[in-house]
Amino acid sequence: MSRIGKKHLLRLAAILTAGVLLFVLFLWVHVSLLGRDLPKTAILRRQNADWLSRLEQVSGQLDHCEDVMDLLEIRDDRIYRSVYGMDEIPQPARSAVPGGLNRYPGLDQLDRNNPLKRTILRLDRLEKRSYVQSMSYDDVASFARAAGDKATHIPSIPPMDPRPGSFVLSSPFGVRTDPITGENRMHNGMDFACPPGNPIYATGDGVVILVENSFTGYGNHVEVDHGFGYVTRYSHMSVMYAYVGQRVTRGDCVGLSGQSGRATGPHLHYEVIYRGSYVNPRGYMDLDISPEDYAAIVRKPSGR
Repeated sequence: MSRIGKKHLLRLAAILTAGVLLFVLFLWVHVSLLGRDLPKTAILRRQNADWLSRLEQVSGQLDHCEDVMDLLEIRDDRIYRSVYGMDEIPQPARSAVPGGLNRYPGLDQLDRNNPLKRTILRLDRLEKRSYVQSMSYDDVASFARAAGDKATHIPSIPPMDPRPGSFVLSSPFGVRTDPITGENRMHNGMDFACPPGNPIYATGDGVVILVENSFTGYGNHVEVDHGFGYVTRYSHMSVMYAYVGQRVTRGDCVGLSGQSGRATGPHLHYEVIYRGSYVNPRGYMDLDISPEDYAAIVRKPSGR
């Protein structure tokens, strides 16, 4: 290479070196002395500011959603669930994040007050609360439908036609003198003294769970499970028309009165059992119902 060519190369290298040094000096002055960001840092800061602004908007929307959710939960507990006698849902159960799961391991390195981490966790809790609230509404709707059925299932009519002269209330619910032993004993039902053959009617919708023939105790008797904790028992019958598993409707004839079992005369012994305890049947019937209204409810036996 000629001497002139080498001079040109050395001059070019010197110019490039000087350019690099000037650029480094510019960056040092720009960053260290003037306190300004590098171009790429400035871009990242602008993007970060933009995302923080969006997170603030999301946070405001979350505030509104949480306020709405608070009202829904209060209304659910104090109105909907209260009307149907349902227990309130404990607040920890509504808002707790599912335990035992690290749903966002990538957030572990972030400070708890980091806007992104805080927003994601708020969304997570709101999702859980929304799910619990949705399930609660499903429960309330199911209970409401059941409550509609409850009106027809609860025993609410006399088991015999209340027409004057059709029967005599010979023994009420409560402690009485046993007609056979003469001892004071609890009488768990009501006795309807009547001639044999009086039709006996189911007092509410339900399913027959027992049909038993016996020469002692209740004699020939039928039990109906009405659901909602209620069971009724019809005893001392001469004829039973029901069978186990049969679905009966209020007013269906389940048998005829008689004197089977432990009885001193023809009568119907009628019991209402609620959640395993005997209750006074008198509170579940209107003995003053008109014969016409009663006849519109019941279905006469068809000589089965």
